[in-house]
Amino acid sequence: MTGGTGGMGLILERVRMELGHLARKATGEKTRRRGAAIEAFEAARADLRPGDLAIDLGANIGLITETLAETGADVIAFEPDPHAFELLSARLAGRANVTLIQAAAAAQAGTLPLMRHRDFANDPDRRTVSSTLVQGKRRMEGGETVEVEVKDFVAYLHALNRPVKLLKIDIEGSEVALLERLLGDPVAARIGHVFVETHERAVISLAARTRALKRRAARMDRPVINWDWR
Repeated sequence: MTGGTGGMGLILERVRMELGHLARKATGEKTRRRGAAIEAFEAARADLRPGDLAIDLGANIGLITETLAETGADVIAFEPDPHAFELLSARLAGRANVTLIQAAAAAQAGTLPLMRHRDFANDPDRRTVSSTLVQGKRRMEGGETVEVEVKDFVAYLHALNRPVKLLKIDIEGSEVALLERLLGDPVAARIGHVFVETHERAVISLAARTRALKRRAARMDRPVINWDWR
C-alpha cells in the first residue's frame, strides 16, 4: 500500500510539473505575441504621414491618440465615457489634425447605457478604461451607468469616404459585433492595418464569436488584423 501511495505521489508531482510547464509556455507565448503586436503597431505608426488617416476607437484619455497625432497624420478618436472624454479633450487641445467624437463606435447607431466599473467612483481617471456597452463583463456588477451616443461605424466609414491607414479598436467587448459587420462590408477593403484588443476573457460569451472572427479574418487579404493589441 505504501509503495502504491508513493507511486501515486510521483504521478501527481509529474502532472503538476507538466501543468506548470504548459502554463509557463502559454505565458511565454502570450508575451511573445504581445511584443510582436507592439512592434507591428510601432511600424505601422511610423509609416503614417501627413494626409494619412488613423482612427482610434476607444481612445479613453488619449495616450494612443496622442502618439498617432504626433506623426502629423489626421486622427479621429471615438470615446463615449464623459469623464474620459473630458481628459481626452484636455490632452489633445490645440491639435488641428485631431477630430474627437464623444460617442461609442459599434455595429448599430443609437443611444445605450454605458456601464462603468463597480469601483469607478474611487478612481474615475483610471476606471474609465473599463467602461463598456456589453452585458456580462466582469467587475461591472453594481456599477453606475450613463447614457451615451452610439455611432454605426460602418456607416460612418462609408460617409467618410477615405482610406484608413491604421485602425485601433479597444472598445471593451463591442469589437466583436463591430468587426462581424465590418468584415462583411466592402468598406473594410479601405483599411490597411487593424490593431484590436479582444475581451473574451472578461466576457466569456464572446469566446466562440471571437474565434470565428479570427478564422474569417485569416482568409482576407485586407485589412491586416493584429489580434494581440494590449
